[in-house]
Amino acid sequence: MKKIDAYWEKRNFNKKVLEIEIDAEDSTDCLVALEDDYENYEYIVAKVPKRRIDLVHGLEEAGFRFMETQMEMTINLTKLTEPSRFTKANSEPIQFQTIDTIERLEELLSNIDDNLFVTDRVSLDPILGASLAHKRYVNWIRDGFLSGNALIVEATLKSNKIGFYFFLKGKDKTIHAVLASLYNNYRRRAFGIRFAKEVLTWLADAGYTKMILIVSSNNLEALRAYQFVGFEMKEINYILRKVTR
Repeated sequence: MKKIDAYWEKRNFNKKVLEIEIDAEDSTDCLVALEDDYENYEYIVAKVPKRRIDLVHGLEEAGFRFMETQMEMTINLTKLTEPSRFTKANSEPIQFQTIDTIERLEELLSNIDDNLFVTDRVSLDPILGASLAHKRYVNWIRDGFLSGNALIVEATLKSNKIGFYFFLKGKDKTIHAVLASLYNNYRRRAFGIRFAKEVLTWLADAGYTKMILIVSSNNLEALRAYQFVGFEMKEINYILRKVTR
């Protein structure tokens, strides 16, 4: 079992946060090692590997509550399916622009409203909520930009800004999608699959060979879209949390 003091979450939650990653080979005895942490941390998040329902039940007995199942998905960007000639001829492509200045970043962040991530476990958590989730993600995107390891791109269609992707760069031309969304006026307008498919082409053209992302079981629409464009399921984890005070 791995424990991580998530000190960066203090400004978001106003609580001391601990993140726990349980290994598939850990026994239920590992949960005893958490008892001291209940006194030291106010909010604890646990990640449990698939099929370890015994550990899920053990955490529930200790006061944890199930929040979501996380599904890791991947796609090989060197083997994308080409769009048909009819699609090419009848669709103006979405344009993706890299956010490369703090001014452009702040403009992008101003388009992210409180309801952007309503399927997120933080937003759905009755003791946290949508406003805190919004604050958390804005901080996350800004930190990524300042770290120099992020790739943040904004999408436009017919000169209208329609959404964004926040990636972190991995090794060997791998890119990790951290956050993505259409802006408010473009949700529920059948853009989702097209948005996902065209960013894959853009990334492939930029030289990336593999994309990895995590989808929550609370976000069925995103799961359907990513499966439709060719992503494969690789890992499944259960996410629980405990509030101590």
